[in-house]
Amino acid sequence: MKNNRRFWIVNDDVEKYINQSLPKSSDWLLPLEKYAILHNIPIMGKETKALIQLLGKLYKPVKILEIGSAIGYSALCFSEFLPTNGFIESIEIDYDLVKLARENIKKNKKEHQITIIAGDAIDVLANIQKKYDMIFIDAAKGQYEKYFNECLRLINHGGLIISDNVLYRGMVAKGDIIPRRQKVLVNKLDSYIKSVMNNKQFNSSLLSIGDGVLLSYRKDINE
Repeated sequence: MKNNRRFWIVNDDVEKYINQSLPKSSDWLLPLEKYAILHNIPIMGKETKALIQLLGKLYKPVKILEIGSAIGYSALCFSEFLPTNGFIESIEIDYDLVKLARENIKKNKKEHQITIIAGDAIDVLANIQKKYDMIFIDAAKGQYEKYFNECLRLINHGGLIISDNVLYRGMVAKGDIIPRRQKVLVNKLDSYIKSVMNNKQFNSSLLSIGDGVLLSYRKDINE
């Protein structure tokens, strides 16, 4: 295994096998995947997409909040399992990405269901006064704990918070051998995972899918 992959969660062969076993993306999503690769823009991984689409079809959320839009790829993926009366609100701080996400959503005729909100997620979240069935966190990793704390009042009982990329190529499990320049971020993610896993309001599970996915189910009032 190459040295630059020494922190990855699974080895090359397993990762390749998993990706080859997954169904091909819908034709209308393929151009976005190619664009993301060409311009080095991170989007939701194939394994994570398959997991969330399965959860979405089982759970059937109507109101979805996304923190981190990028080019609108994940929001468009969510729209594949969204009911006709459902909606997605997605927050993005980078205005160039906001513009591109809106263009992609309009191009795919999903603007009636997907809204991109421009702004810093912490500020936007503080001013939201509605509840959601599903919240997807995929933005600045060092801010995950702040995002989650804001989401506590925004997620419905029986709702699901999904935090993506929480294992950071496996570095959260590596202790003292983490490169110094990444140690602060890794420590924040480690703190975030432990905080969520020990939160009695949720049933949570940490999965080594993609770059690490943390699923947090908000218990019903009677649970």
